[in-house]
Amino acid sequence: MQNLDVKDQLEKRLKRVEGQVKGIRKMIQEGKNCQDILTQVAAARAALKMVGNLILNHYAVECMSKSMQSDDMESKLEELQKLVKILTRFAE
Repeated sequence: MQNLDVKDQLEKRLKRVEGQVKGIRKMIQEGKNCQDILTQVAAARAALKMVGNLILNHYAVECMSKSMQSDDMESKLEELQKLVKILTRFAE
């Protein structure tokens, strides 16, 4: 990843996820309400998914555009297949 703005965004989001996970651990240790804990787990999962979306978007725009500039059709298809595989795993 070369774009500093993307790195900064990822760093901020990952710090937020880290804080959420620490908060969940503390809630469990303190015996907080299960519904409240699950709400925080859902929020952490959503935040982590946003991190993945940001990385995936960067990959699709930056990495795929470089590949598409190549004259080698086979390498273009390979890169596209990689992207589809990643998208499929990410959607699970």
